[in-house]
Amino acid sequence: MSITLDLSRASASAKTPVNLSGLTRDELRQALIDAGICPPEKARMRASQVWRWIHHYGVTDFALMSDIGKETRAGLAEAFTLARPEIVERQVSKDGTRKWLIRTAPGIEIETVYIPDVGRAGALCVSSQVGCTLNCTFCHTGTQKLVRNLTTAEIVAQVQVARDDLDEWPSPKEDRRLSNIVFMGMGEPLYNLDHVANAIDIISDNEGIALSRRRITV
Repeated sequence: MSITLDLSRASASAKTPVNLSGLTRDELRQALIDAGICPPEKARMRASQVWRWIHHYGVTDFALMSDIGKETRAGLAEAFTLARPEIVERQVSKDGTRKWLIRTAPGIEIETVYIPDVGRAGALCVSSQVGCTLNCTFCHTGTQKLVRNLTTAEIVAQVQVARDDLDEWPSPKEDRRLSNIVFMGMGEPLYNLDHVANAIDIISDNEGIALSRRRITV
C-alpha cells in the first residue's frame, strides 16, 4: 500500500500574494490577465482604474475602488495585496525631519528619511538595498554587509509610507510637502538599477504620484 501526499494546494495557499504597488503599468495589465480578473481586451482599461486608485488615491483596500465592480474587487483582494510594510519606529525632530524604520519582510529593515525645506518643498531619502558593498567611509551603511537588493514594491512602499504620514493622498498638484526624492538611503542604487528604474517609472507616472523626473536624484 502506498500513500501519495498532494502538497500542491498547501504550497499554493502559502504563496505570498503579489503587491500591485510594485508593478509597472505593463506588469499590472499582465497580472490582471494572468489572474483571470479581466480578458486581454479590457486589461488596459482595468489596469488604468486600479493604477489610479493605488498611486493617486493611495488606497490599501480594494473595497474602496468604487468605480470597479464588486465581483472584480473581490477577485483582486483574493489574488493580490496592497498592504504597506510595517513601521517599526517613527521619529520626528523639531525641524520637521521624519525618519521611519520600515520592516518589509522578516529580518529586512530599512530606513527612510523625510527632510523638509529641501528642493521645492521637502525631499525623501530612499533606500535601494539592505546593506551595501561599497564601504564608503562617510556612510554607516557601509559597515553593514549586503543582504539583498530591495524589490520595486519595497522602494515604492517607502514613498507611500511617507505620503501616508504627510497626508498627501490624493496626489496634490500644488503645495506638495514631498517634492523631491533622492536615492541616498541604504545601498547603492546603481547596483539595483532595474528595480530602481521601475520604481522611478511608477513614482513619476502622471496618473499616479506624479513626481517630476527632474526632481528624482539617483
